[in-house]
Amino acid sequence: MLKDNCSSKKIIVALHSLCAEGTPVLVLEMCRWWLAHDIQPVIVTLSATPTDLSAEFQDLGVSVVCIDLPNSGYGRYVKMITDFYRLCRQFKPDAVLSMFLGWHTFMAYGCHLAGVHQVAAHVGNFPPYWTGTAFHKFRWQIQLGRPVTSKLICCSNYVREGVIQHFSLTDSETVTIYNGCPVESFTNLSNSAIYERQEHSIKIGMVARLELTKDHPTLIQAAQLLKEQGVSFQVQLIGEGSCRIEYETLIRNLQLEDCVQLLGMRRDIPELLNQMDVFVFSVKPGEGLGVAMIEAMAAEVPVVATDVRACREVLDQGELGVLVPPKDPQHMADAISQIINHPEEARHRAIKAKGKVFAKFTIENMAKEYAICLGLLK
Repeated sequence: MLKDNCSSKKIIVALHSLCAEGTPVLVLEMCRWWLAHDIQPVIVTLSATPTDLSAEFQDLGVSVVCIDLPNSGYGRYVKMITDFYRLCRQFKPDAVLSMFLGWHTFMAYGCHLAGVHQVAAHVGNFPPYWTGTAFHKFRWQIQLGRPVTSKLICCSNYVREGVIQHFSLTDSETVTIYNGCPVESFTNLSNSAIYERQEHSIKIGMVARLELTKDHPTLIQAAQLLKEQGVSFQVQLIGEGSCRIEYETLIRNLQLEDCVQLLGMRRDIPELLNQMDVFVFSVKPGEGLGVAMIEAMAAEVPVVATDVRACREVLDQGELGVLVPPKDPQHMADAISQIINHPEEARHRAIKAKGKVFAKFTIENMAKEYAICLGLLK
């Protein structure tokens, strides 16, 4: 529960919603650590739905406020300024953290007017410089926010390099803090499915939002190749998103309904990971880090990932997992077969990968570094 202690530090964290995936889950886990270290969080959401994590935040005693921002119109920018001014006057935070980039600018001006000058924004993806006019607007928002933004917190060195280059920022305006994984959920897990295989159907999984920022189609096409080779397997795609109908159609057109499943959003990720023989992280070059891949590493599941900069950074250039070229179903299918046919080699990489996660990618590390960056801890 929140402590009524005038000596406690306070932080407002802004989220799009309380969806039980990705960033909101990370914030929930950081809140547990902050509360244990006398830092009181307040969650502010832009959207009233979904509310998946409401009960979890309520159980922690964390206040959740929704400003219910309109989906369009310039008036929403004014509303962000005025609402965050009001909220900062109400809660008197020592710092404000936006878990989205771009709109944080308008939020930051409201905070600044209320006297809160420690305002940071999380950057979870590489700047989409290839999107033309949309990126120019995005870049303009970042530039507009520079006078009132104390730091852009990047989830990987790759993302930080992109932010500095494409937003024309200085080193001092950015910092790298890796996203964390709740390693305690995986402490007692040691994946042995593939190592003790006796002709069972291979279970392949991917955890990610069904959005265009990922690359599910390449994995689905790789599944078709494995089926043509006579491999007995099941692919589980875990997550929800706007591309669900498109991927259902692709699965149906490739006649893979018997071996590729869309499981939707799930709350039992550690248990699902522990049943997998292979974890695949099929993504595009804009991928920022990949918490789902890190969780698979924590569960000691052998990893196949697209050879993009973020995956290389996490997987130590391929020492901790198999990297395959982007948009290459054949190489992805071959990599999955390589893990299946060389289990001891896969096990060696997976054990090393788990060690890296427990040493570097923990929620404790993430929450502590955020708190130090925002002046909440020394």
